[in-house]
Amino acid sequence: MVQREKIDSVTQTVERLRRSQAVVVVHYQGLSVRQMQDLRRQLRETGSELKVLKNRLVKRALADSQCEALDESLTGATALAFGYDDPTSPSKVCAKFARGNDKLQIRCGLLGRKRIDAAKVMALSKLPGRTELLTQMAGTLLAPLRQMATAMHQSMAKIVYAMKARGDRMGA
Repeated sequence: MVQREKIDSVTQTVERLRRSQAVVVVHYQGLSVRQMQDLRRQLRETGSELKVLKNRLVKRALADSQCEALDESLTGATALAFGYDDPTSPSKVCAKFARGNDKLQIRCGLLGRKRIDAAKVMALSKLPGRTELLTQMAGTLLAPLRQMATAMHQSMAKIVYAMKARGDRMGA
């Protein structure tokens, strides 16, 4: 790589790190081109992206973006999955892909600018995503209203049934 290309690569990586809510560091040695394309496609569908970068340049970009160092994890064939929309999406996709393919190994990650180990990345992958959390919250907020409406309906129904029964007795 020419010096200018390296500078551009570091600059782009710093920008990706600043835009991303979460980053997952994976070791991909042994994956075929088709498998890498499949992983990239799955990540793209969730608003994430996978980038294979030189480890030395990633270390420099991490330092420039004030993220915690990942030096011990940046050895060998390393790729970074950047999650822009949802912090759980890159971990979910990478964990699902790793379950089906033992050649992909999750090494660690970044949540915000803080380093998390592989176990925490796996725990993050099991959390519900942003959409599911919003749906659950909406259901929780609407539950008391639904219960109140049901109680009011039942009270009104009791009054109507009592009036009908009284009318039937008086008319008979």
